[in-house]
Amino acid sequence: MTDFNAFFQPRSLALLGASADRRKWGFRILRNIQSGGFEGDIYPVNPKGGEILGLKAYTSIKDTPEVPDLAVIVVPPESIIDTIRECADRGMKAGVVITAGFAEVDDKGLDLQRRMVETAHRGGMSLIGPNCFGILSPWHKLYSQMPPVIPPAGPIAVVSQSGNVGFTIARRAMATNFGISRLVSTGNEADLHAEDILEFLADDPETKVILSYIEGFKDGRRFFEIASRVTRKKPIVMIKVGETEAGALAAKSHTAALSGSDTVVEAMCRQSGIIRVRNLIELANIGYGFLCQPLPKGRRVGIVTTGGGWGVLAADACSKLGLEVVKLPSSVIAELDSMLPAWWSRNNPVDLVAGSSNEGMQRVVEILAQCDEIDGILKLGIIPPWETWSAERISGMSREDRYKAIVQGYVEDCERTRETSARFAKPIYVATELPIPKGDRSIEQEVTTGLGLKHLVIYGMPHEAAMVFNAMASYSQYLNK
Repeated sequence: MTDFNAFFQPRSLALLGASADRRKWGFRILRNIQSGGFEGDIYPVNPKGGEILGLKAYTSIKDTPEVPDLAVIVVPPESIIDTIRECADRGMKAGVVITAGFAEVDDKGLDLQRRMVETAHRGGMSLIGPNCFGILSPWHKLYSQMPPVIPPAGPIAVVSQSGNVGFTIARRAMATNFGISRLVSTGNEADLHAEDILEFLADDPETKVILSYIEGFKDGRRFFEIASRVTRKKPIVMIKVGETEAGALAAKSHTAALSGSDTVVEAMCRQSGIIRVRNLIELANIGYGFLCQPLPKGRRVGIVTTGGGWGVLAADACSKLGLEVVKLPSSVIAELDSMLPAWWSRNNPVDLVAGSSNEGMQRVVEILAQCDEIDGILKLGIIPPWETWSAERISGMSREDRYKAIVQGYVEDCERTRETSARFAKPIYVATELPIPKGDRSIEQEVTTGLGLKHLVIYGMPHEAAMVFNAMASYSQYLNK
């Protein structure tokens, strides 16, 4: 049995291949470990000894004052067998092999990769990698990776065969302030596979949703069986690439992955409850949806919009996805008649024809949320920030104060929407344009960050909100089976 605590909660670690040369990964990884605030002991290992970044460098793992829990390995491929053997002989049980140059290169590299795993197993050692970016465990201040990315601790786990993609997801999590629980770049998966990490994450209390990027399966049936168990506990949102001939060829040269039949993959995802997406934007948006919204009980949708065109786009998007844009009951229409202008659409989508206030829109959302024929709502447009930018409000205000006011307007609106969602146990997905005063797009990031601090999210376009609703409704149906 793999001791995953040694990977994600090590009390100490050794960096084999540590370097004082700022151009080398052995230096950069050590700097990331220090910058992340790792609280255990760090043992750089370099045959030349000396000192690196203020730490004593040991000439061999045999010389460290204790047996480190985790080995982070960046030695050249020709040194890998001896390095793994020395770590195993020292009694180490967990290693992350960042070094590339194995099965993804040629048959010689494949043979070296096999011998590396055999050496590790003889010594009772488990490996992640090779050819990976490393692993993160922010809740334990572990950042043993190549890129200088230090995301905060949060509820999103990332399992990615591509380090590049994994850290793209991490950067987005940083931008939204949701944070990362664990991030594992699995690389070639010579020993531990993606499904082994998924199995651990199923019972990880810090992880609420799992985002995954997969190029190919080492053991497709085992992946399916483990994923089927994991999805009963928490959602897995996955990109499975290599669905085209060009993509499959790229995957093989990248991580030595065999992509397999896309038709089989699609069926496997449906049967195991995995939510399969096609791009990174969908991956992130759906992940945030699971963190911010209750699961819908069905696929019936109500749409409220500040403008007719967005409502039409949303209705089309929902219908194409198999969501039901329901006909509003006469009782709901009568209640809306009492508060909306005589020329309102009297239909679903409820079009406020740009003539309603924030209070009016919130009230319409509440009316739809009470309707038994509706399982979830798309709320298209947020009004308060535009009111904040009226001439009488901004006169005499500094740029900083104006930006604070507009961010606060979005946060307050979304917090009230979340209260309505919680009260009626129905998801309410918000999509809206963001103001860009005088072409300064930085306000978009400030709004996103301000919402993320409160675990709130808005989507940029109607079809994105519809796509998230559809994914969550499908997952809810899966659980109900």
